[in-house]
Amino acid sequence: MSYSLSKEYVWKEVGDQVVVLHIETGRYYSLNNPGSLIWKGLMEGVAQDRIIERLCSIFDVDKSTAKKDTEEMICDLLTKEAIINDQPL
Repeated sequence: MSYSLSKEYVWKEVGDQVVVLHIETGRYYSLNNPGSLIWKGLMEGVAQDRIIERLCSIFDVDKSTAKKDTEEMICDLLTKEAIINDQPL
């Protein structure tokens, strides 16, 4: 799957973390380090499997947990319409 940033949002890297801002509402999300890694991977077009591998190696987490966390975050971002699936079914 490939994802891109919705037009209603902007994002910025602040130190090791990412901040995502909804332009109209001013609501923002500050992502922790693992969340920032997932976000940057999605914005760079990195395959989900590769993002999971990075999480496992950097944060010493098992593959099933990394996969679950990544899938949950993607689902949440899609629900909030912060990202768009570039390859819809």
